[in-house]
Amino acid sequence: MYIPKGNILIDEVAFPFDELEPMMMNLQNDGFTGYIKITNPASSSYIFMNGGQMGKAIDVNSDTGSMNVYDVPRLMNRLRTKELTVSSFVLSSRMISVLSNFFTFQQHYKDYEVRRRDMTRVLEGLENGKSSGIIKVSTKNGVYAFLVTSGELLSDRFSRQYGEIICGIDELKVRLEEIEQYGAVISVYAEKDEEIENRRRQKDEELEKIRDVSIKLDGGFLSSFRSSDIVKVDEYTLREWGIDAKATFTVEIETQRGELFQYKCQASGKRMNSYAGVSKAMMEHMKVAENDIVSIRPV
Repeated sequence: MYIPKGNILIDEVAFPFDELEPMMMNLQNDGFTGYIKITNPASSSYIFMNGGQMGKAIDVNSDTGSMNVYDVPRLMNRLRTKELTVSSFVLSSRMISVLSNFFTFQQHYKDYEVRRRDMTRVLEGLENGKSSGIIKVSTKNGVYAFLVTSGELLSDRFSRQYGEIICGIDELKVRLEEIEQYGAVISVYAEKDEEIENRRRQKDEELEKIRDVSIKLDGGFLSSFRSSDIVKVDEYTLREWGIDAKATFTVEIETQRGELFQYKCQASGKRMNSYAGVSKAMMEHMKVAENDIVSIRPV
């Protein structure tokens, strides 16, 4: 996935974790519109802001390209022990509305050689599908991007471009004429607006299922002799998740260190309230103690 840069505030600066949160708070207080990119050896994370309002965080695995969406505090928890490089870019509000949905986009073209007629066909396809997304353009003069919103090229009457994003009305015409004359190589990442909304709603529902619970040793002394590792949670929690109380299913547990573990899960035969019952071996495996707070969700 290609995420174009906007106007640069900072670019690939090494940041101690303790300084990251105050920097983000300052941007919020200043009404920042743009995104923050946080890179570590395993992934790149993107946090989008619009008028200082912080949205969801999107984390992209460096090896596989797979994407996960997190609430920002949970992402920060995962980054706590990692070496970080931080960039931040200024964009317009409309640009953020497009880019913040990139986790829903599909790749429609990859390194596709075009001239004007081909480019017109690509744009018409996006228009007919009422799609939004990113067009990466590579020419002899460099790499830049067009953004598409609801099937139309995003344009701005007052700005020629933001970083790599071409948006001025006259500048868009110049670039399209350049493509017509000399050709270009494009990659397109986009999705129909209706499907974007469906995927956003689905992701919001998944995030709403996350519960913060306290670890509780389940079974006392006998827990040391469990034949399998099964997390026990309150039956009421299963009902909130829409899972049958008699089912055995998989949950993901995230510790305060940001480490992830998956176990089988069942409803407890007793009232657990805000606890998750685990065996002693599971506690040792996760390196947690009784009453430690962890996050749990069905997968």
